[in-house]
Amino acid sequence: MRLLSRLWVCALVVCPLYGAGTVVLFDPTTPATGPFPTDYLTVFDALQKTGLRVNMAVPNCNTEYTACQEGALLDQLDGFSVRARAQVHFSAAVNTATLANGVFFVALANVTQEETGVMKTGQQMTINQVVYDPSTNTMYAKPDNVLDQHRHYALIVTDAVKDTGGNAVVSDPAYLACLASATAYCVSLAQAVATAAPGVAPAHIVAASVFTTMSATAWLEHARDILPFVPPAPGLVQPSSFSIPDLTQITLHEQTGWDPVTFTDLTLPLPSALLGGLGTLVVGYYTSPSFLDSDQAILNSPTLPGLQIPPNTNVVYYNALLPSSPEPPDGYPVVIFGHGLGDSRWGGPTAVAPVLARAGFAVIAINAVGHGFGPLSTVTLVDNQGNSTTIPAGGRGVEVNGDTTIGSEEGCLLITPVAYGSRDCFRQTAVDLAQLTQVIRQGLDLNGDGKPDLDANHIYYSGDSLGSLYGPMFMSVEPAVRAATFTVGGASTVDIARWSPAYAYLATETMAVAMPPLLNAGNSYNEDYVLPDQPVDVVTVPGALAIQSTFENLEWLGMLGDPMSFAPHLNLSPLAGQMARPALAQFAFSDMTVPNPMNTALIRAAGLQASTWEYRHDLARAIAPDLPVDPHPFLELFVSLGGSTIQLPGLDGLVISLDAQGQLAGFFQADGASIPNPNNLSLLFYGIDLFQAPVTLPETLNF
Repeated sequence: MRLLSRLWVCALVVCPLYGAGTVVLFDPTTPATGPFPTDYLTVFDALQKTGLRVNMAVPNCNTEYTACQEGALLDQLDGFSVRARAQVHFSAAVNTATLANGVFFVALANVTQEETGVMKTGQQMTINQVVYDPSTNTMYAKPDNVLDQHRHYALIVTDAVKDTGGNAVVSDPAYLACLASATAYCVSLAQAVATAAPGVAPAHIVAASVFTTMSATAWLEHARDILPFVPPAPGLVQPSSFSIPDLTQITLHEQTGWDPVTFTDLTLPLPSALLGGLGTLVVGYYTSPSFLDSDQAILNSPTLPGLQIPPNTNVVYYNALLPSSPEPPDGYPVVIFGHGLGDSRWGGPTAVAPVLARAGFAVIAINAVGHGFGPLSTVTLVDNQGNSTTIPAGGRGVEVNGDTTIGSEEGCLLITPVAYGSRDCFRQTAVDLAQLTQVIRQGLDLNGDGKPDLDANHIYYSGDSLGSLYGPMFMSVEPAVRAATFTVGGASTVDIARWSPAYAYLATETMAVAMPPLLNAGNSYNEDYVLPDQPVDVVTVPGALAIQSTFENLEWLGMLGDPMSFAPHLNLSPLAGQMARPALAQFAFSDMTVPNPMNTALIRAAGLQASTWEYRHDLARAIAPDLPVDPHPFLELFVSLGGSTIQLPGLDGLVISLDAQGQLAGFFQADGASIPNPNNLSLLFYGIDLFQAPVTLPETLNF
């Protein structure tokens, strides 16, 4: 009956047959044929914002355990990734050079009215990072930028795609039959094709699919909504206040072992010349709702109903670094600082605070989830009178990998049993930062005089590295923060891991612990993938496509807690109840930790091209070759925490850091209304502008 129906449709529209040319295969029941993604592989779910829930076949758990677990989790989501990887299957080989012009995405209606979205109905988005498998004649490609969440999209294939003989590809009769069918999916497909057709002329649509993107921000929005019902109960450690000019030593007693309990000491340098402008360190704490389970993961939940208040709370410690200048009547304007991976509230925030203090700002910081080593960690402060005080360090590290040690970020990056990566670490940290904001807004008395010491109406955010990844998430749901800076941030987190030399070990470990393992190059892997804006990559490496598919699924799962999903909501399309806020982005040419194409991806997703500055490390090293090879820590004095010592930079690195920090301070002083040129000390020292507003953003690694 199905075959007769197709033949009847073909009689009406003169369908091309398989023998007439290369066919764009059509079978929405299976991603292997596609086109994919497709709403055909969803079911109705009244508890989801989109009204849908993914319903794809789950791999055999006995033979593909890891893929089975991932598939089961994907089937709990209410749509496809906002960076969904397109898949189109042809009946024969095609000219790969024609794919980029013949395959694209078209925006359809937004499912909700809560936000405008970045794209408009009928707007096209080109594909990028195109991969072609000659063994199956299948194309894979990513959208050129992030797609709007909870929006319908069409994946369109036109006859601008040619086969190897130069002939246009043609429709599968099954596709034409679907256009004429009365089934729900086929009706939506026909409507989408009708919407897209005028925009592709004179080309003709020969294949398509319709799909709905996930509600990526819903969970964090719901979590933010319950904070008014969770009293933060702020308090101060005893003693809590320390005069920074009087301190001679701060030693972190880090809990690095769980069973047995062991510690490692790290003494922080306190050069008075660099700390000028700082007056007082105050250490306090507050409570924040804890959504993490015992495995440091957050269970998936439907996107439509709000969240229940969790039964557990975290005690989150903070450091407040106050200026030495007199306190204004309304308290000091304050910068919440988000530290980087493996760092803590004692590191990066302290390195940046002096410049901000000299500009009149207090700095406040917490440990991100999984950071600061174990909960038994302490910190000892010694003053110039020889008085020694030991207080809790508020470590949030958790032993999760079974090796009995606690690493500098353990409990944040999850590899097994499902490689969530940093997804839930970021979500919980964003909640904790939003709760900290509520503490500041309610009035934070740091010196016991009965009045707030931080200005509740002038709160800002600055993130470095990891802090620039969870920072956009926090900013997108917290309306009380006026402006933000993001230094050496990037997206997606999966792309950072797969391209960064610093994090290659994480990607390799992810492939190694998969069951069965996905290592196809001895003790490593070769996914034969391609960066943006490069020619089509024709895959020839055995096992590469399975690795690419795994990364794609992990990125899809991770979009619930990835800066890529949240960046558009900073100012391009604010979430419900939010408003656009100014933001400044800084990145470094040839960054080896968060590579430049990932910097670019975040900047483009947030629409920050006009408010981005690039530090040209290549120009600096040509003059001062003793600078570190990796410029990633340029904001924080080029210091990377680790081991038992910290090496401060020479003058060549110091002037770069001070200029970068000065730009942040000037941006906040202007309330985000203007961005100062940072070339001050570095121009005097190097004789050239090391900081530049880039004309184009880099899509190559540059190292």
